[in-house]
Amino acid sequence: MRLKDKVAIVTGGGGGLGEGISLCLAREGADVVVSDVKMELAEKVAAEVKEKGRKSLAMQTDVRSEVQVEKLVSQTIADFGGMDILVCSHGVSGMTHREHDPDEPITLEGITEDDWDLTLDVNLKGVFLCNRAIAPHFKKKNAGKIINVSSVGGRQGSAQLLAYSISKAGVIALTQAVAQQLAPYSVNVNTICPGIIYTPMWQEGAKLLARMDPRFKDLNMEPKDALDFVVQMVIPLKRYQTTEDIGNAAVFLASEEAKEITGQAINVCGGMHFA
Repeated sequence: MRLKDKVAIVTGGGGGLGEGISLCLAREGADVVVSDVKMELAEKVAAEVKEKGRKSLAMQTDVRSEVQVEKLVSQTIADFGGMDILVCSHGVSGMTHREHDPDEPITLEGITEDDWDLTLDVNLKGVFLCNRAIAPHFKKKNAGKIINVSSVGGRQGSAQLLAYSISKAGVIALTQAVAQQLAPYSVNVNTICPGIIYTPMWQEGAKLLARMDPRFKDLNMEPKDALDFVVQMVIPLKRYQTTEDIGNAAVFLASEEAKEITGQAINVCGGMHFA
């Protein structure tokens, strides 16, 4: 119960990483506001948090909207009497929201302005808006924990995921800048960089991998089989990471055990990338 009676917001909490993080925080004693653009998903995870004996609230939030993000923070503080932890785990892959020709790679020329804007708005602007909205509260109480979820994809530009990797690199830089600004107020700001986790986002990524990667393009491999092969090739520990792995890292960074850690990007990737 390292987070007993702490209040946390988890954006993108309705599934995938966000769900895993929400449940790990609840397991350690936190009350959790589950925020997601899809209310039905947020409500499902909020119910799971309550089953663990913790208070929870589901809120529909489009993190691209300043008004909605401000409401998320203000309502949390009003309903729970304060706030201690912000986890920004929302995100889009940059490849799933429009149909590309399945026989053509997603080239620089093929990325539309809409592709770019959606990916950067959700993955980077959304994190900025959430961090900005909570900063005055954390400054006033002279304490707080912010955890922004990036990706090992933000460690190096990706030809297949150009907009995504750039947006996630931006999250790492944003975290470092915010950490410097909030350090005088005893606020810890860190980033988690997950590896390969078989969430719905990676299910879509596996489809792209199977049809675009030269190693698989003409083999008619099932997407999961192609991704399994990549995991064995590029991850030294030779296994997928899980949402609980990321949740455990978030619990640690949100606890007092991590009080001297700020401005860091921590890879949870089985050795796929080294810091």
